[in-house]
Amino acid sequence: MKYETAKTILLTFLVLTSIAFTWELWTYHPQYDAIQTDEYIQNVSISNTQVETSMIVRPSQIIIHKNDAHYGMVDEGEMTKLLKEMKKWTFDDFENISSTISKEEFLSFVHRKEAIEIIYPDDIPMNIYRDLFQIDDKGMDGVSFNTIVVPIEKNKDVIAYFISTDHRRVYKATVSDVSLGEINQFYEKAEKLPRYLAYNVSETKTFFLPEKEMVMSRLQYYTDELDPDKFKEALFSDPSFVKKDILAFGEEYTDGSRLMDVDFLQKLLLYVNPAAKNTKGSANEDSAALIQKSIDFVNEHGGWTDMYHFAEWDQEKRKIVFRLYANNYPVFNDYGMSEIIQIWGANEVNKYQRPLFRLEIPDRVSVSTKVWAGQEVIKQLEKQKGFRKELVDGIALGYKLVKDQGKGKVIVLEPAWFCLYDGTWKPISLKETTGGRGGGVGGLE
Repeated sequence: MKYETAKTILLTFLVLTSIAFTWELWTYHPQYDAIQTDEYIQNVSISNTQVETSMIVRPSQIIIHKNDAHYGMVDEGEMTKLLKEMKKWTFDDFENISSTISKEEFLSFVHRKEAIEIIYPDDIPMNIYRDLFQIDDKGMDGVSFNTIVVPIEKNKDVIAYFISTDHRRVYKATVSDVSLGEINQFYEKAEKLPRYLAYNVSETKTFFLPEKEMVMSRLQYYTDELDPDKFKEALFSDPSFVKKDILAFGEEYTDGSRLMDVDFLQKLLLYVNPAAKNTKGSANEDSAALIQKSIDFVNEHGGWTDMYHFAEWDQEKRKIVFRLYANNYPVFNDYGMSEIIQIWGANEVNKYQRPLFRLEIPDRVSVSTKVWAGQEVIKQLEKQKGFRKELVDGIALGYKLVKDQGKGKVIVLEPAWFCLYDGTWKPISLKETTGGRGGGVGGLE
């Protein structure tokens, strides 16, 4: 073999080998061991309860308007029955008719005669309503409402109005797959329900209060304290780096970035993640996603330890509030012991505050209490110096949560009236009068 031929063969071999090595480098995918990241998730559950959105987002009132009177549905079973029936319906062909209703006609339109009115505690985005009902219209994303009105009109097609009272927004929708017999069943039984009166506080806001005194029971519960260590395992990125310090009235957990403060005095937990900076919401943000991920966040660690309902939210502050309920009535407390509060950053929760207990065993001894009729509530409000009706954003009959000073693990729920005044819920009545009514010192406290 000539020298030149041998050199050519060797050179060709080297070129082919180089190409082969280059191909191997470009197509090589090494097998790395799994590396722990900040998205560390512990499979920790505070309770075994997983709750659907429809159990959290509930109406605050259902009012039936019939024969120039208003009747309130107070039984939770009846409310659930109506909502289940409505879930069979299909809402479609939404039409914005807001401009056709004048400001002077707005209240009479919303609280119309011969209708069923479903009232939610705050504006609910349409994408959340899609989890509650069958909404076929795809062009309603980004619109929110707090009231659904179903007129009772015989021999006519069923329609519904989705309304935001704060924004005077009204959409008309057609309803199909509806049973007129089922609607009439609720409507015909209206006279058996407690009668309510309408209290107009502005040109767009009306609240419905019972005409007569109502009897409620003062409740007492033994509580089961929740384990802070379980929350540590659930909330911190890597619990093995968390340091615990004992404080005078609680504990503090930190990994150098996140902080979890446990207050044994008020039985509260506060978790703060400064890295998840609170960014103000924008008009283009999916508001429904914010509410839904707040529900999912609590579900992920089994945090629905009692019955909580969606209470309010602030899109700009990215704040969501869920309120404790007992016997289908809201529970209030000055220190936040009856609320689950979340404030969100862009993708993670920035602040999370919640009770560190669950209501466990009800005390068999309960005391029946008469609470003021609606007219007395209005009287007590309006006689207060400086009171301005337009600052009222809610009136509710519920329970005030107080601790039994003699028994550390006992919680007392006292019937009382509450008013959402200038952005804050305040009790109207706290104590029983000598006449046995839930009267108190009168006015906002």
